[in-house]
Amino acid sequence: MSDFFYLIAQQTINGVVMGCLYVMVALGLTLIYGVMNQINFAHADFVTLGGFAAYFFVKWMGGGYLLSILVAFLVGGCLGYLVNLMIFAPLRERGDELRPLIATIGVSVLLENGALIAFGPVPYQFDSPYDETIRLGKIFFTTQSLLVVIVASSSIAALYAFMKYTFIGKALRAIAQDRETAGLMGINQAFLIMLTIVIASAMAGMAGAMLGPILVLTPFAGASVIVKAFAIVIIGGFGNMAGTIIAGLLVGLIEAFTTQYLDSGVTDLVVFALLLIMLLVKPTGLIAEKKEENV
Repeated sequence: MSDFFYLIAQQTINGVVMGCLYVMVALGLTLIYGVMNQINFAHADFVTLGGFAAYFFVKWMGGGYLLSILVAFLVGGCLGYLVNLMIFAPLRERGDELRPLIATIGVSVLLENGALIAFGPVPYQFDSPYDETIRLGKIFFTTQSLLVVIVASSSIAALYAFMKYTFIGKALRAIAQDRETAGLMGINQAFLIMLTIVIASAMAGMAGAMLGPILVLTPFAGASVIVKAFAIVIIGGFGNMAGTIIAGLLVGLIEAFTTQYLDSGVTDLVVFALLLIMLLVKPTGLIAEKKEENV
């Protein structure tokens, strides 16, 4: 087979790896928007703090990397619970939709600057023990990349099945469809909204733990990821899980191929050009569904 085929295959693998991570982050945004019709701007900081939680668990406490992913998952979930308890829930009781959005911007600034004070501006090198290279002819990837795909794919599949087939998942979809009717049916909206934020934040923390060995950890590490995650949510369709998954993988592939054939600096330009085209041509996203089928 020609070198061109191997090059295409190599970049496809690289794109899928990054795409899986982008999907994990973007699904949290999609989940929150689909159920609450809100955007959490502090989501990026859950990614960052999840990465730092994994880093310090491995470096300071001597824990294993796989266990650190679980730690990051729990840290992200706890942060999400606290944000809901202190911000979303009180403001939601007042029937205010704009203030929670503004409040999450404040939380984001607070967490970023808190991380900057605690960890400093110096980048942290987060090495993974899974750095063995696997070669298939001229195609190669690390065991870390394989781990990312396995963990991310399993998490995405589990979330999709949870939302599609479980009673709680169906209740969440009912809230997304018609919150007032869901309340009349006796669905505990406060608990389910809290659960939504916790799940979304936990996935962001887990993504941070897996991004740590790939990207350099800084207090603003999540910002670069969340920008693309927002683009993915818009391209895929707000509140649309299937669209988000497709768009996330698409953005990962665009990133890999533009880096290879054009320049790494052009990547964001191409992604946001696609975003603008989608807004002009198909503002509902890649997969336009009825409201009841979202999330």
